[in-house]
Amino acid sequence: MLLEKQRVELIRFLLKAQEMGLIPLTFGNFSLRDKETGYVCISPSGMDYQELKPEDIVVVDVNGKVIDGTRKYSIETPMHCMIYRKRADVNGVCHTHSVFATAWASTELKLPVVVAELAALVGGKIDTAPYQPMGTMELAETVVATLKEQDAVLMANHGLLTVGVDLATAFKNAVIVEEGAKVAYYAHNIGKVKVMPDEECHRLRQWIINKYGQ
Repeated sequence: MLLEKQRVELIRFLLKAQEMGLIPLTFGNFSLRDKETGYVCISPSGMDYQELKPEDIVVVDVNGKVIDGTRKYSIETPMHCMIYRKRADVNGVCHTHSVFATAWASTELKLPVVVAELAALVGGKIDTAPYQPMGTMELAETVVATLKEQDAVLMANHGLLTVGVDLATAFKNAVIVEEGAKVAYYAHNIGKVKVMPDEECHRLRQWIINKYGQ
């Protein structure tokens, strides 16, 4: 089977996301790009994640042409592929419908950066891509244009999209944004929100890039 290891990894993260409440039912979609072949493994459309098998994962090229698999791929495949074409640094994409991030994406308010972990991820505020219908090229273009070189973007009235150097990093970013959105919600309801200054967000971002981890 083509890219069997990568397909298994994709299913593992889909199940993990569902377990953590980042994806209800079959909402959302994940993908990863194999660095060796350049092919993209992406979740199928509307299938129960608990029942997925490696052969259910669809393999496409970065233009969306099916390379392997018989299932219908996610309706957001054009969006994933466009990100891979635009961002050579990205090899994992997570589109989730997590509650708090989606709630902020469904208001006219900016998601305030109030926790250091979120500041370290984004280096500033997270932009919201204007609403476009699901599965359309308009949505893909709007999300990619808003994401730019960042690692996260809110999707108006829809959800969250995060990227990373690999799928594990994109998934971690999705968790961090959701936790940041949750804290921001509670802080907003407790009292006056103390937003982290842009300079400190930038400093934390650079520290993470240059110093954090092994």
